[in-house]
Amino acid sequence: MIPHSSLLAVAVPGIPQATMRDTVPALIAPALNALVWPDRAVGLRNGDIVVIARKLVAICEGRLVPAATEGVLSAGHLPPGIAVLPPVDPLASARAIRRGLDARFGGRPGVIITGDVAAAGVDPHVGTSPLRESLAGMADVLMNAYPDHPVVAIRGLGHLLTYEDQDGIFVLGRSGQSM
Repeated sequence: MIPHSSLLAVAVPGIPQATMRDTVPALIAPALNALVWPDRAVGLRNGDIVVIARKLVAICEGRLVPAATEGVLSAGHLPPGIAVLPPVDPLASARAIRRGLDARFGGRPGVIITGDVAAAGVDPHVGTSPLRESLAGMADVLMNAYPDHPVVAIRGLGHLLTYEDQDGIFVLGRSGQSM
């Protein structure tokens, strides 16, 4: 299959407010399943990439603290006096989300949790650092334009995704080689 030279990024509507009782895959899967792409395709495909706001992940992981705590993420959409700490282990979170989405869709999408490079929840083998940063940056543009859309789905890089090793993680690379 020859890759197409286009990339689609869609801010995913319909994601409910996260709570500490939610798991990220269960929370976002219905909206991802109902997502209508610009080409009228519906839902996720194997090879899509899902970019998730780290605040959503942190809320689901119960990282709520008093707002005066240092190192908190934005307190928007939270009760007054409550803030959110970043996820403890974004890489483990991304892997768990990927496995949860696999169970719901039958194919693991790439998963990126937004944040600075040190805090981003991506497998260190998921593409090059500039590629990860570019995808997260593109998703941030959509998340800022649509603040109630903490998830962005990206399609068009499936030709770079390969299935690898014991825990079955997707790896972005060239010609099936991990980076």
